[in-house]
Amino acid sequence: MRTSPLLVEPDGTAPTTIAGLVDSGTVRVEVERVFALEQAAEAHRQGETNRTRGKLVLDVAR
Repeated sequence: MRTSPLLVEPDGTAPTTIAGLVDSGTVRVEVERVFALEQAAEAHRQGETNRTRGKLVLDVAR
């Protein structure tokens, strides 16, 4: 196996570009389930099952 270092530089425009792609529908984000912050342990358990089809979201404002 061969490895090489990878350096990622901060890019202030990338989040704006990505948000635009999501807003336009070019990139679609699939959300499996939204959990209240108090359900973080349950969300973690679900993530460990490797059976989720989308993202698991913690809602801190719930």
